[in-house]
Amino acid sequence: KYRGASHKIAKLNETQKQNGIVAYSSGNHAQAVAYASHQQNISAKIIMPKNAPKIKIDNTKKYNAIVILYDPETETRESIGEEIAVDEKRTRIKPYDDYDIIAGQGTAGKEIAEELETKSIIPDIYLCCCGGGGLIAGTSTYLKFKFPNIKTYSVEPEELDDTKISLEKGSIRRNKINSFSICDALLAPQPGSITFSINKENLIGGLTVSDNDVKKTIPFLAEHLKIVSEPGGAVAATAALLNKINMKNKNIVVMISGGNIDLQMFTTLWTTILTFVNSKKI
Repeated sequence: KYRGASHKIAKLNETQKQNGIVAYSSGNHAQAVAYASHQQNISAKIIMPKNAPKIKIDNTKKYNAIVILYDPETETRESIGEEIAVDEKRTRIKPYDDYDIIAGQGTAGKEIAEELETKSIIPDIYLCCCGGGGLIAGTSTYLKFKFPNIKTYSVEPEELDDTKISLEKGSIRRNKINSFSICDALLAPQPGSITFSINKENLIGGLTVSDNDVKKTIPFLAEHLKIVSEPGGAVAATAALLNKINMKNKNIVVMISGGNIDLQMFTTLWTTILTFVNSKKI
């Protein structure tokens, strides 16, 4: 998220920087925009849902951003952001549906390709977490450019698989109202118009995973790969571990993105898994 936010903010003119920016996010984009703005001494107002993880709200405030909490059941972040942008002449920094954001996040694809080339590996499949679709749009574009035969799949939480359904239907579809997942970073109501136009060209299809399976993946990644991942960042790894597609004799690229998990949640998941393992040993 920082890649996209810093790229977008770096392209603002001096007047835009002086007037400040406004953004909305459930947490990761919020932190990235706050940090990038703080680095350039730009005033930032960030609109976040009142039920966003406390660690993400606290981190956003830490970078001197003004955090405005809203009720996602009765208010829309877009309308709040639009009002602030008009009234205060602030520039909106969207979380995903923006070419500059997509390009910035896409630099992760460039790094993946460079590392694969140093190891003389040609990837067959790319699995990437997907909310609004910015990260997968940017990274898949570069990876497809470097490896034309790569097959890319979005991975989303069950019941929040708007990109998967949109790809199948051939047009943008919204998630069901009141759908819930612990993967708070992937709760965009629907794909972005820009991101979907890119993803429908790059992606083979979409995969889904359950919250329960994601809960098992998080401690697995910590134990075996020493990677601390938040739920939304672990969905692609979950799909790989569950063999959601045929991966036999394939080179698989798995995106693990986002480590903003509450200590309490991580501790609970870790304890639960250890208890389960120990009970099986008995």
